[in-house]
Amino acid sequence: METKSRSLAKAVSYRIYSSVITAALVYIFTGIASLALGIGVTELIVKVFTFFLHERIWTFIRFGQNTHPLAEFKVSKPLTQHDKQEIEKKLSELGYLGEGI
Repeated sequence: METKSRSLAKAVSYRIYSSVITAALVYIFTGIASLALGIGVTELIVKVFTFFLHERIWTFIRFGQNTHPLAEFKVSKPLTQHDKQEIEKKLSELGYLGEGI
């Protein structure tokens, strides 16, 4: 699972990297350092938030994610006898329990 702090760290690190490249390109094409710096800083600030939002939206999209077969189980703590039976049943269905194991 992607945490909010991980999403934010990814957004900031990616945007710093990308904004430096953008600022360098602006400077190469215009030769105006103040314009390059202004665009780079503005882009960094705005796009950190858009990237963070994009990352958080993707936490709700299950496309391409693998989940463990037991992840669907909601169990109480401590485990009840029913919880233990359900887990054992699922492990048997998955081939983790049985003869010769």
